[in-house]
Amino acid sequence: MNETIASALSNEEAKDILTKFVQTNTVNPPGNEKALALWIADEFKKAGIEAEVRDMGEGRANVVARIKGSGERKALLFDGHLDTVPPGNWTEDPWGAVVKDRKLYGLGASDMKGGLAAMMHVVKAIKKSGAALKGDLVFAASIDEETDSLGAWDLLKSGGLDGVGAIVIGEPNYNEITICEKGALWLKVTTHGQTSHGAMPEKGVNAVIHMNKFLDKLLQYQFQYTESPILGKPTMNIATLHGGFKTNVVPDRCELTVDIRTVPGQVHKDIIADFQRMCDEVKAEIPEFKADIEVLSDRAAVETKASDDFVRLCRDVQQDVTGRNPEPNGFMCYTDAAVFLPNTHIPLIVYGPGEQHMAHQPDEYICLDRLYESVRFYAELAEKYLID
Repeated sequence: MNETIASALSNEEAKDILTKFVQTNTVNPPGNEKALALWIADEFKKAGIEAEVRDMGEGRANVVARIKGSGERKALLFDGHLDTVPPGNWTEDPWGAVVKDRKLYGLGASDMKGGLAAMMHVVKAIKKSGAALKGDLVFAASIDEETDSLGAWDLLKSGGLDGVGAIVIGEPNYNEITICEKGALWLKVTTHGQTSHGAMPEKGVNAVIHMNKFLDKLLQYQFQYTESPILGKPTMNIATLHGGFKTNVVPDRCELTVDIRTVPGQVHKDIIADFQRMCDEVKAEIPEFKADIEVLSDRAAVETKASDDFVRLCRDVQQDVTGRNPEPNGFMCYTDAAVFLPNTHIPLIVYGPGEQHMAHQPDEYICLDRLYESVRFYAELAEKYLID
């Protein structure tokens, strides 16, 4: 690594940034990410780095910082989200950032304030080093990944990815290289009937019974897909089922929600069409059957090929920094990559120091040694991508 960049790196500063991140409450809902976004922007400006806060209303804001290069190469984007899920039943203080046994405890420490803090520190260190960049180094921290990715959508639509040639998202994965993730398609199916007195069910139309007919079809449904060598097969979880409101009343409404996780190559609109086809088949058998389908969440499965030059570069850096060079892996859950990749096809990896098994868990922590290792990875990657 460039000696001037290496000398600008500081484990203590990376930990201090993470401490500030954790001590700032950004629980979503409601989010309240603006206070942290403003602090990040202010710290960047103090370091001589241009930074923009994009106000999203109601105490929410994205922040984008940039060190400009010569334009000889496309930009490298370090990306992450500011929000966290609500805390559960903690024994530690969720916002305490207490360090024990080389672990820093706090809400979001792993998911994913650790990765974001390491990225912020590296951007500041590269600016401090005075290194001349051949392309822009961009840092983006956005709102709302834990719900609807509103911040990622704003970054995309506002042109924040224009000129970007590669993306690293700092989500927790033990400092391994992740190149693909399953998609998520959440559907709600509602059957509609007609109430009547429970003593006279023949005068009503039972929406629960009709839902049962649909479920018979659904349980026989077979996905059309090509199995992913990393992610495997798609899955479907019948998640919730609610029908009726009183024992002596024929139910006129029944709701079913389904969580489908897809693999690259599957087309979500085709699955939705299959659900409609199953409804049509039930109606052909039961003329009074009525149902509607609502899409609750739609995030495509995405991947960057292992053969991509950027992935190869990342693996070389991982080998240099960690001495490890395992095959790239995949996420069973989704990230903001589900917003970026389908709309840009920019090479993207996920690489973050967080403990993946601690995401959304009480007493969440991050191992500080992994935090410091990620600092070295991000710094060497930026050097090889933008300087060498």
